Amino acid sequence: MAAKAKQAEAAKLHDRGVELWLGGQRDEAIATFRQALGLETDAISLQLRDTLPNSYSDPDATPGDPINLQQQNAFAAYRNTVRLTTDDALAWFNIGLTHEKEGRSAEAEQAFIESFKSYHRTHAAKALQGGGKAAINFCQRVVEIDPKDAKAWINLGAALGQAEQPDEEIEAYRKAIQLAPKYAEAWYNLGVAQARREEDAGAIQAYKQALLLSPKFAKAWFNLGVLQGKLGNPHEKIRSYRKAVESDPNFGEAWHNLGVILSAVGKQKEGSAAFQRARKLLNPKFRIAESIESISIKRPS
Repeated sequence: MAAKAKQAEAAKLHDRGVELWLGGQRDEAIATFRQALGLETDAISLQLRDTLPNSYSDPDATPGDPINLQQQNAFAAYRNTVRLTTDDALAWFNIGLTHEKEGRSAEAEQAFIESFKSYHRTHAAKALQGGGKAAINFCQRVVEIDPKDAKAWINLGAALGQAEQPDEEIEAYRKAIQLAPKYAEAWYNLGVAQARREEDAGAIQAYKQALLLSPKFAKAWFNLGVLQGKLGNPHEKIRSYRKAVESDPNFGEAWHNLGVILSAVGKQKEGSAAFQRARKLLNPKFRIAESIESISIKRPS
């Protein structure tokens, strides 16, 4: 489903959930909000946040008896938490709100926790795009909220890597692996961090573990190929690059590198075909690099 279509559908589900909620059909409202969770995106969060009847400045706006002052303060705090966040946090909030009005305190608490966690995860992901201390702080906060969240540890590792704190970065990835041994992304990120430190043997093992868990992980095949070439294993390198382009036929860099190694081992026809495929996928600066690399390979040493 295209992004705009998802946004439109999520908006409709939110509106429908609100109608059901205000009409007293609270089980149906919960189901509708849950359905919206799978569709929502940042693009519609701002337009929805102020239109949903979840402001307790007017307690009588909700079905049933008005909530007491303590509940008003609690819900106001939750609403401030999910404000300016993604729609999944907003949907979780509405689920919690509906549960609370039904007296289902345990379910409401869990939904509010999910809303709170969603808020911080979203802001951590956004902070990662900018890097710096802010990213570390946001990611560390998510880890503190839920120390068993493997993805949170991966994001913290990424933030630490951006800040050039390699020891702490690797430790964060290892923590993620400890929590979720079958999480291919954690193994992959560990491999990237180790390769950056030129711990090639460890990186190769990490990439191979990622590929055992996710055999079509194109970037893992690509990075494995880079290290195999560095260690003088041209045939393994070719195999890895072939696997990379099989997993992702639009992986231009992998086609380029496959062309380089094929040409280097005398398979000029296949190498040329790989270069042609790369040329269609990569931008001009890579095309220039391809030409230089190809020419240098053909020259006698």
